[in-house]
Amino acid sequence: MPDGEYLLRVEHIALHMAMQADKAQFYISCSQIKITGDGSGTPGPLVSLPGAYKSNDLGILVNLEAIQPTAYTPPGPPVWGA
Repeated sequence: MPDGEYLLRVEHIALHMAMQADKAQFYISCSQIKITGDGSGTPGPLVSLPGAYKSNDLGILVNLEAIQPTAYTPPGPPVWGA
């Protein structure tokens, strides 16, 4: 990862009511971090917050009783893999 200031966002999504629209509960924490070293690359894909998710996105509107636990796909863009 290139040197710089980054906003680290950690989310927990409570899915116990996620089978109903707008019932998933988001618990969010952010921290400003500074990366130093000899990293390179361009992190991406980038998303805008708010606006990265819709209430009916896969992983936000989901019936956990109807899928295998290993079949759950979290919402959001793919993880950047330097």
